[in-house]
Amino acid sequence: MLIDTFSSFLKHWDGSIDSWIEYIKQYPELFEKIRWDYERYKMDWREFLGVLSKRSVDELKLAHRALLNALPKVERKIREYFEVKDYNIVIYVGLENGAGWVTEFMRKPSILFGLEAIAELNWYDKLEGLIAHEFGHLVHWLLRGENIEKLEDEQIFWLYTEGFAQRIEDLIIGRPWHFEEDGWFEWCEENEALLKQEFLRRIKEKEPLNPFFGSWYVLFGKQFLGYYLGYRFICWLEREYSLEEIAKLEKEEIKNKILEFLR
Repeated sequence: MLIDTFSSFLKHWDGSIDSWIEYIKQYPELFEKIRWDYERYKMDWREFLGVLSKRSVDELKLAHRALLNALPKVERKIREYFEVKDYNIVIYVGLENGAGWVTEFMRKPSILFGLEAIAELNWYDKLEGLIAHEFGHLVHWLLRGENIEKLEDEQIFWLYTEGFAQRIEDLIIGRPWHFEEDGWFEWCEENEALLKQEFLRRIKEKEPLNPFFGSWYVLFGKQFLGYYLGYRFICWLEREYSLEEIAKLEKEEIKNKILEFLR
């Protein structure tokens, strides 16, 4: 089911925080998700209300048009490889919780697309890759029969879940990936041993793995390094398993395989 809240946003929005609150209150479960997304990192969502003024309505409209144009194309391609059903796609204006995000919504696995985050990242012409990546998470959820967010409560599993989603993006759309910059992939290939070493060090010393993931972190002067490393991990697993088998691996097996891959 497509749940497109953008027309409701336009109806309420007058440039003020109060007007956004009135809009998002029309969708209580969505509002709760936005708040929870900050609270789980011990941050106050109210401190991020200022992001609402960063992007113009024209930019949001551009993101909305581009998203609606790209969605059907990617869905068709996904269905050539996987059976996907009984899910939601939600289009909304939030507090930069993420350009794409797979979570449970209305009791179903759902892909949430934040127009303000898409506009902030200037990903108007990279949406097919983003959509394919998020469908990768959805496919993983459906094949595994498990809420992927709960699996990600342990950061070590990010390599597995984000790697799976990146492998699906690569399968469906190919390269360059939606977040790539010129020379990024080649740098990752040349420094793969360094990335493995640093990821393993952080696991052993119980340091956060966030710097490998997310659009707001930089590590070794680069962003998104965990997605490359995760992709390589899934490709490494494919020497032994099919993608469907990889999606269904037991947690202890995944951990053991991650440690084996990194060494």
